[in-house]
Amino acid sequence: MIQTQTNTTVKILSPTLHFYHYVLRKSLNESPEERKERRKFFKDNLYKIASHLTSKSGEEASKFLKLIEIKEESTTGTILDLNNVPNECRKPNSDRLYLETGIFKSRLAARCLNDTYFLRLTRYIPSAEDEQSLNSFDNLSEYINTLKVELGQTAILAGIVKSQLSPQATRKIATSCLHKYFSQIPKEEIEEQLSEQYQFFDSAFYVLRREITLEKFTEDYQSKTTNLACIFFYKDEDTERKADRVYSIFQDLLLSYHKINYFYFQSRNLKIKLKELYKVIEEQTENYKLQTWDAQSLVKLPQESLEYYKLLSFLQDQVRLIKVQKRNYRGCIQQIEQETGEVIPKFFTNFKDDIDYYLEQMEADIGFLTPAIQLYERLMFSVQTQVSINEAAIQEKQAKLGQILTVAGTTIALGQIAQQPITTTISQHIDKDQALQSPSLLSLWISASITIVLSLTIGYLISLIFYQWFTRK
Repeated sequence: MIQTQTNTTVKILSPTLHFYHYVLRKSLNESPEERKERRKFFKDNLYKIASHLTSKSGEEASKFLKLIEIKEESTTGTILDLNNVPNECRKPNSDRLYLETGIFKSRLAARCLNDTYFLRLTRYIPSAEDEQSLNSFDNLSEYINTLKVELGQTAILAGIVKSQLSPQATRKIATSCLHKYFSQIPKEEIEEQLSEQYQFFDSAFYVLRREITLEKFTEDYQSKTTNLACIFFYKDEDTERKADRVYSIFQDLLLSYHKINYFYFQSRNLKIKLKELYKVIEEQTENYKLQTWDAQSLVKLPQESLEYYKLLSFLQDQVRLIKVQKRNYRGCIQQIEQETGEVIPKFFTNFKDDIDYYLEQMEADIGFLTPAIQLYERLMFSVQTQVSINEAAIQEKQAKLGQILTVAGTTIALGQIAQQPITTTISQHIDKDQALQSPSLLSLWISASITIVLSLTIGYLISLIFYQWFTRK
């Protein structure tokens, strides 16, 4: 008989937290300093979790937890330095730390998954401790929900609920459990989002999806990422054993899920930046005749064009990355269904349609934004032509000015040279009948006039010869 119980009366056997936390290890065109910053981000979250876990003898895990040097990292495998880990926290052929705090047992791993740092924590109360209240989920997920998120994270709160509950009662209990995880979200809002109960191994499965604004690794615009919290109520011990076989596959499925959302949110920011640059180039093209173009414009425009092309290429890279993750995501779903014979919760199968929508939208954006490249090229050609015309006009004016200065200089020089001989010659003819020690005023005026005319004529001829010689190609 189905019971209508509340979370104060329902008991859960073997309550377990499966926690998956992802941080990009490296991104496109990042410097070594940015990569170190990402590693520090992951390390801080890892140590925050480890500070609340202990060995069986009571030693805090953060005191003996140490990462290998960044240069020693491989594309896959652990990044934990296991040499300093107590023997009681290790098992042969395992890269996990086995920890124990009271009745809570934990397994902690930190690994590289190609371009991603991955933290996996499994924390549970063994079934030997008998059934627990649902408040145990609060203790299991303590401090987890306060971690800063980058690429994405997922928490699955699971356990055996033997009581037969109505869908309404199960939903209210799931709401109460998730409210302990997302305490900042009102219960009513959580319950509304849990309107659909999924089935997995014929057991209730709920998903709460939250979009989180990133605090790190952003530039002009704030990007987002996803945070999933799931409730999985096993109907019996056999269901738990079957589910345990798929959690290792879930780590790859969830990695692809979070990457796809992360890249899509990045593409939205790239679209905003590109649209702003597109608007600028359109305005420059429309108002071409109203603007002043110079040599500096020929330096600035190629830089703007290169920045636009770089962002557009980055957007195209996002499409390629999502297509790769789409194949990985579909492959994980097929693997889970083949190994279990069960259909994965519809939340994850429905996401395949979201991926197709993301790709369709991003490819449409690329098609809309690509013509700006041609606009940049045409504008640069027009500006180059205009600047060349302006520079030719300026050179012609400078040449004419140079000719004028040459004439003036030559005239002055000839005048200085010819003035005395001309004055003496004129004076000898005009003042020969007069006993004067110096030329008369009339002689001076006549000689000055002749000097000016002669200097201008000869100066012009000489400057013309020099101008043609200097300006020839």
